[in-house]
Amino acid sequence: MKLVFCFSGKTPKGPIKEVLSDYQARISRYVPVEIIEAKTLKIQSRQGHHVLLSPDGKLMTSEAFAEFIGECMLSGKKHLFFYTGGPTGFDASITDAADLKLSLSCMTFNHQMIRTMLLEQVYRAFTILNNEPYHK
Repeated sequence: MKLVFCFSGKTPKGPIKEVLSDYQARISRYVPVEIIEAKTLKIQSRQGHHVLLSPDGKLMTSEAFAEFIGECMLSGKKHLFFYTGGPTGFDASITDAADLKLSLSCMTFNHQMIRTMLLEQVYRAFTILNNEPYHK
């Protein structure tokens, strides 16, 4: 399975870009990773499971999120897509096509920070699935 992170807008050079690159490299030890940065997000037409990050989405613990990723890997789907919107949210075509709406917090965060938080939680999920000490 390949993870595809679909981000609204570009990540500027600097600390956030460096952290994203670090987590991308860490996650790549487990599965292939692709990052799409687009001015206007579109739902990906490739076969897969589509997860939309939304403040009104489902809240999960890190362990439950790891279990979700593990189930996706076992499902046989080729891709797991994560979509993070910009300040204006998402187009209806993306929200309508999402298989899951996920919330990382009840609080509102800058869309650049959410990218970092998402990749960290994905990396944490893989360490949980592989019984590695990072989560503890």
